[in-house]
Amino acid sequence: MDIEIRQAEESDADCVSRLILDMAKFFLSDPSAEESQPFLTTVTPQAVAERISALNFRCYVAEDAVGICGFAALRDDSHLYHLFVSSRSHGQGVARALWQHAKARSCSSSFTVNSSLFAVPVYERLGFVATATPQSKDGLAFVPMVYARGS
Repeated sequence: MDIEIRQAEESDADCVSRLILDMAKFFLSDPSAEESQPFLTTVTPQAVAERISALNFRCYVAEDAVGICGFAALRDDSHLYHLFVSSRSHGQGVARALWQHAKARSCSSSFTVNSSLFAVPVYERLGFVATATPQSKDGLAFVPMVYARGS
């Protein structure tokens, strides 16, 4: 699969928001539940645009011939805040390419992520290790994980 990775722009926010919301069934126990609303407000097009332009975030999109097929956001140079790949692009190396791109542009020696239960195997293949048992907040079930360069 041919993809191009570039820095995200505010004009990508609508597409990125749709990409994340399309994947909600994989990380929200019930997207329509009241407990999920705090998270959902963080992935509106406006919220995504604000994150893309925030100084403490580095955001990247992966594009293929169809359009944006992946999104990664690194907060404070060391927390993988978002890593989403469209379902049409799963299993094609997009997540790995986005992660390597983001990691290469950071000077941090370790990284954290709160992985959805669905994505734990993906993060393990990327070199992350669970640091706690599954937790839940704002309708999200997740596993805290860490990645250390050179380990």
